[in-house]
Parts: sequence; structure tokens; C-alpha cells
Amino acid sequence: MKLNRIFLPMQRYGWIALPIVIAVSIPIAAGIPGLISIFQHSSISKDYVYPFTLELPGTRDRKLILQQEIAFYQARLQQSPDSGLNLQSLANAYWKMGKATGEVSWYLLAEKTAQQSLAALPFSNSGAQLTLARISQARHDFATAIDLSRKVLTHEPGNPEAQAILGTCYLAIGNLKQAEQHITTLVNQTPTLETLTLQALVEEAQGKASAENTFRSALKAEEAGEVGGSALVRVFLGRHFYRRGQLDQAAALYREALRILPRYPLATLHLAMVETRQGHWQAAEALYDQVIAYSQQSVTLYDHTVLRGKARLQQLRGQNFQTTLQKAETLLRRETNAGHSNGTFGHQRELAQLLLDRGTPQDNAEALQLMQQEIKLRQDAQTLAVYARSLARGDQADKALTAIQTALRSGIQDASLLMQAAQIAEQVGDRTLANQYRQQAKQVDPSFNEAAQKMVGIDVL
Repeated sequence: MKLNRIFLPMQRYGWIALPIVIAVSIPIAAGIPGLISIFQHSSISKDYVYPFTLELPGTRDRKLILQQEIAFYQARLQQSPDSGLNLQSLANAYWKMGKATGEVSWYLLAEKTAQQSLAALPFSNSGAQLTLARISQARHDFATAIDLSRKVLTHEPGNPEAQAILGTCYLAIGNLKQAEQHITTLVNQTPTLETLTLQALVEEAQGKASAENTFRSALKAEEAGEVGGSALVRVFLGRHFYRRGQLDQAAALYREALRILPRYPLATLHLAMVETRQGHWQAAEALYDQVIAYSQQSVTLYDHTVLRGKARLQQLRGQNFQTTLQKAETLLRRETNAGHSNGTFGHQRELAQLLLDRGTPQDNAEALQLMQQEIKLRQDAQTLAVYARSLARGDQADKALTAIQTALRSGIQDASLLMQAAQIAEQVGDRTLANQYRQQAKQVDPSFNEAAQKMVGIDVL
């Protein structure tokens, strides 16, 4: 069984978090301005080139196919309005469209329809339960996602999709031991592109040198037509290289992902991060603008990330960035105020990051309060790093050092986290420890100098 509906955890890039979804994205229409620039100057190892034709039926017209699938099940429901199975299939189609576009409305339709399916068919309806689990995971309501997945496994031991959701939830909350257990089971059952990608992510979070080879194994396992997973694994591998300062290799992988799925917002956003770090601000801004153009004024999960990225560029240029940051804040508050399980997609950590970016005393105090709540829900390395930053801003340097050291004990190899640890060590007056962290950061990414730190926004104090 192919695992083609796995929602993966948020991944931090500098101080901007990006939602990572195994998704089949929708191809961009030919002739949209700026598209050609994405593919210019791309040099990629032949090992990372997508080896299949992109002209297979359903590859370049994914949105149309999903629209037809939705229309098919809507028509069936008109004939049998109370069919739990038809409602389940329609909910899954809505979910796939949400993954493909990032538009929040499709996720909400999927949730409502899955709930209707369970009401009509309360037993033997794992499909609806898994759809609700994925949506809970998208909201960062990991406890609910875990509970729903366990219920499925009670009736269907070994269900690969439930195992995948559990593995990615545990990865997101920082329980790497449990994540490894579930994902290893998956890989042993079905070593596919998706399961090997998940295994590589766990190994990367643990700081294992084997992660890169596991990403390569995932690429070797890809099959024709798996364009969503094929694009996503290249984004992950690109991020792996980015963290090690291999920016050209990272950019080439992002461009290859965009060649596979020319409209893929995740790859576009990651490529914008590379351009920002390299000082190519105009190119980065053009990429952010393309994501906005692709969304066609729909509300998406990427909107606040785009706005924060554009605000960062304005700040680097010495321009007024507060208006743009305020727009991002408005979006994040809308998604945060109702909590993780009340119809919104919780971005509490991202709101805290934004407040710390702005850095007024009031913002710093609120950020600390938010992270004190968030740390109760998940303790992955990225969340611990933001928590440490908020503690450092709140003159709690000793606690901040403990938090960042806890993050690093996971084994993650991330120069930005190590430099953050160095700054906090300086704050507590331990210069020897600070120098040790700086040396470790240089070993991970030799190019992560002061200029690079400025570009990505490493600023604890």
C-alpha cells in the first residue's frame, strides 16, 4: 500500500516555520511571469534528477483530476445522501485538494464531511478517522491525532497510514524514540519513497550520519507518477544540505522539485530562504510574490510564512517592515486565539517567533507566555529553541541554556541552534562553553558566519 496522504510536522528554517506536507501540488499555468527564473542556473547531481517522464496522465492536470473526483462523489451523495462510505471518499478527496493547494477551506470541508461520515457509519470507518487524524495533525493538535490513529490500530493492527501519522506526530512533539519505533515498523513492512523519507527525517532529527543515505534510498524507491512525494523528498534533502552550508546543492534540489511540480509552494518558499541567505533579495522577493500569485487570493497555510519572509527582506534592506509583520501577526492570531482544536490551524510557536522578531518588552513577555503553553504540547528541537529564545529575552538565561541544551541533546545538527546556544552561553557568562558551541556550528556549516546569521535572523538577546 502506498502512503500518499501523510502530513509531516512543521520544519524550521532560520526563524520561519514551514508546514511540510506530503502532497501532490497543482501545476502552474504556462506563461506566468517569473516562472523561468526559478529554473535558471540549476546544476544538480544526476542522482537527484527525477528519472521519469512528467507527461504521464494525471501528472500535469492534477487539479482537474481532483475536481473530477470531488464532483463524482458529490454526485453519488445526491443519489445516496446518508452513505457513510461516499462521505468518507468525499472527505478524502477534499483532503487531497487541501494538500495540493494549501487552501484552508478544503481542510475544513474535509473535516466536516469526515464527521458526517462517522455519524452515518460509526463502525468500521477508519478512513474517516484517519482524515480527522490528519486534520488534527495539521492543526498541531497532536494528542487528538495520536488518539484517533491508535483507535484505528485497535481495529486494524498494522494499518500503515495510522502508523505513519503516529510516527510523524511523535517526531513533531520530540518523542524520537516512539517516532523511530513506528517508522521503522513501516519501513520494514513497505520500504517505499514515503516511508524511507520519514525514516530519514527521524535520523536527521537524531543527528545520525545515515540520514543523507536514507534520503538517497528514498529517491531510489520512487516510482513513476509519485510526483508529490518525489518533490517533497527533494525539499527535505535540500534542507539537509542547506543546514550544512551547501546552498547551491540545496537550491538545485528545490529547483528540481519545482520542475516536478512547478507550482509547489513549499519548494518555492525554501528556495526563497536560500536566496535570502545568499543576499539575493530581489530574487527572494520574487519567489514570495509567486506564492501569493499562485494562491489566487485564497487563504492558505503558507500566507503568514510569506509575509514574515517579506518582512525579513524589508528589514535587511533597512525599510519599514512593521506593516508587513503586522499583517502576518493578524493571520497568526486568527489561527492561534481559538486554540489547537477549535476549528483553526494553531501556529502558537510561529506567533511567538514573530513577537520575538519585533522584540518590544510587551512582545517578549507575550512570546514567553505562549511558549510556556506550547512546551507542554511538544518538545521537539525547534520548539525548545524558540522557548529558549523567549527565556533569554525574559532575562532567564539559566533556564534558556537548559532549554537549548535539551534541544541539542536530541542530536540534531543545526548551525543556527548551535549559534543560539553560544549566544545564551555568553549571556550566562560562560565564554568557554560559548566558544565550544561556535566551533560545533562551524563544523556543521563552515559558511555560517556573522553575515549568514544576519540573513537568517539569529538574534537571541
